[in-house]
Amino acid sequence: MKGFKWILLLTIVANAAIILRLVSISQAGASSLVNMNSLQDGDIVLRDSRSLISSQFKMMSQHDKKFSHAGIIRKENGFTFVYHMANENGRSGLLKTKFNDFVNTKVCRSYEIVRYPLKDNMRSQLLNQIDLLVKDKIHFDDEFKLNNQSYYCSELIARLLNNYSSIHIPYSQIGVYKYYAIDNLYYHLPIQLIFLK
Repeated sequence: MKGFKWILLLTIVANAAIILRLVSISQAGASSLVNMNSLQDGDIVLRDSRSLISSQFKMMSQHDKKFSHAGIIRKENGFTFVYHMANENGRSGLLKTKFNDFVNTKVCRSYEIVRYPLKDNMRSQLLNQIDLLVKDKIHFDDEFKLNNQSYYCSELIARLLNNYSSIHIPYSQIGVYKYYAIDNLYYHLPIQLIFLK
């Protein structure tokens, strides 16, 4: 774990100019322009969050550093939500957030929605697993390890897809440290772009 913290610290120092720019960005709010009818359960929202930690997590991607957070779309009783692993605003674990709150410009600079080629039974299995994880009150993995019973955002999605679909999400590696970066969720994978903002 010390190695990961050292890498994170070096990334923070190396990106000081970017951080200063982020602090000055306007925090004006706006809602989504997405046609909610075009979204399906199991679609993935990739966002570039405004927080300092998110900016650093984005740098852990080895191929495409556009995004820092991800969640799974689910429709319930006519409303669209995003399930995501996070530790934010006094809440920690598998969070259920209204879609428009998840992509609001107060917390998000940009986002994309992508879709994997999932069969209906795979999509159902993913949703069933989300229900079980909510019931189990799964913890957010603030150590970013792959060998424990807690998860961070990209790890949750990667593990669900690897275990309950025909999609294989690879991991990234720095030295001996293995992790799921955000770009592992889409880089060179068979995805369909549903929305870009």
